[in-house]
Amino acid sequence: MNHKTTLLFVLLSSIACLPANAQDLFVTSGTTFKIAANETFHTNGLTLTPSAAFDLDGLSITKNTTLANAATSGATAISRCYLFSANSPAYSGTVQIDYLDGELNGLTESTLETNNYDGSIWTQVTSATNDATNNYVLTTTLTSTILREITLASSASPLPVEWLDFTAIKQQNDVLLEWSTAQEMNTQDFVVQHSIDGEVFDDIATQAAAGNSRTIQEYNYVHTAPVVGYNYYRILQRDFDGESTYSEVRKVKFSTGTAAYAIQILGNPIQSNELSIATPVDQDIALYSMLGQLHWQKHLVAGSHTIDVSFLPKGTYLLQTKTTSHKVIKL
Repeated sequence: MNHKTTLLFVLLSSIACLPANAQDLFVTSGTTFKIAANETFHTNGLTLTPSAAFDLDGLSITKNTTLANAATSGATAISRCYLFSANSPAYSGTVQIDYLDGELNGLTESTLETNNYDGSIWTQVTSATNDATNNYVLTTTLTSTILREITLASSASPLPVEWLDFTAIKQQNDVLLEWSTAQEMNTQDFVVQHSIDGEVFDDIATQAAAGNSRTIQEYNYVHTAPVVGYNYYRILQRDFDGESTYSEVRKVKFSTGTAAYAIQILGNPIQSNELSIATPVDQDIALYSMLGQLHWQKHLVAGSHTIDVSFLPKGTYLLQTKTTSHKVIKL
């Protein structure tokens, strides 16, 4: 494009009065449309000032009121975001976002920071200017950054992508659970949960989280006591500030083998004087001390049962069937 044509295009894009979720800017594929270094490009409240030429060939930029790549942590963004139709070329320069008071979603203006999604993770960008009087946030200089979606969120609660993947794979008589996160912010731990009906879940393990990370983190856990029939799994992620999210639910089915005799412990450690268990078949179940002393034994029919363990002192015990053994802790 020549300079006059480019100027006209930018002016038309800037003054267009478009509804929310409308396409604000579209550059036809094959058209050369570059923002020259140190020139200012503005469209509907978004201002880009690249330090090196930035090519918008084939890209559209849409102003929305809600995020397309929403975080699940409960972190809140303002009701203004800009979505690129595809990952942009590497961008170096500053980004300015204007906003209205009615778009704040309860956030304090002085805490607003630009958050950028590059196609895989959200990253918070330090502000060079946070102007609560004129309602805009200007970032410090970005370097070789992919732009896919841009918004404003509180510096105390950035927008992470919590879950990258979660799988449950049967391995003989066990289930291998593997999950990963693309980015973690203020993450305390992960609680592995199991269910036999897909509705009521019980905690079976807890793993510490990375806390704060902008790289992919991978985790795994082997469940050695699946039951006959369907086994449902999910991961509860907990933050230090009390927020929490769940992964998607995965299920694995067992029809024969050791799993047919595996019991499910409903609540471990034991918080009271009652041990609740479920057995998929009629079988003998016994409770031993860690030194091998028998404390309780009974033949239980298939179903759920509550065992009175008030006579036991605090400590760790072994709950055994003919094929499996489980550690039980009484607090």
